[in-house]
Amino acid sequence: MKNLMTEWRNFLRESEVKYSGILKIKPNQIAISELEALKAMLPEEANRLSEKDLHVTLVHQSILKPFQDQIKNIVLPEPPQIDLDDEVFERTSPGKKSWAVRLVNQDEMREYVKHIMELLGSQNTNPEPERVFHVSLANLTGEPKDSVR
Repeated sequence: MKNLMTEWRNFLRESEVKYSGILKIKPNQIAISELEALKAMLPEEANRLSEKDLHVTLVHQSILKPFQDQIKNIVLPEPPQIDLDDEVFERTSPGKKSWAVRLVNQDEMREYVKHIMELLGSQNTNPEPERVFHVSLANLTGEPKDSVR
C-alpha cells in the first residue's frame, strides 16, 4: 500500500514537457488544482481556458523552428516544478486581453531553457530574455490562440 501511495504522490507532482511547435510544460494535477482556485479571482469578462489548454510556454515556435527536427529526436530532461504566484495579473495588447499567473521560479525556468538550447546546439542559450514565464488562465474568447503573447 505504501508503494502505491508513493507512486500516486509522484504522479500528482510530475509535470510534462512537450514540444508542439512551442516548447511547453503541462501542469501536474497539483498545479491544475491551484490554477482552478486562482480562476475565482477572474473578472466577469474573462473567458476561462480549458484545463487541456493550460501550460507554461518555455520557448516560442519562431525560435525553435530551425531546431524542430532535432528537438523531436532528443529526450527532454525532466522540467522544473511549476511554482505559481498567488495573484492573477492582466495582460493587454491591441484587441486582446488575457489573465495569467506568473511563476515564482523564473530563474529555474530560464536555466531549464538554457539547458534545452545547449542540447540543441544553439549559440543563443537565452533566446527570449524578456520572457516572463506564466500560465494563461483566461482571455476574452476562451480560445488559447487569443491570449496576449
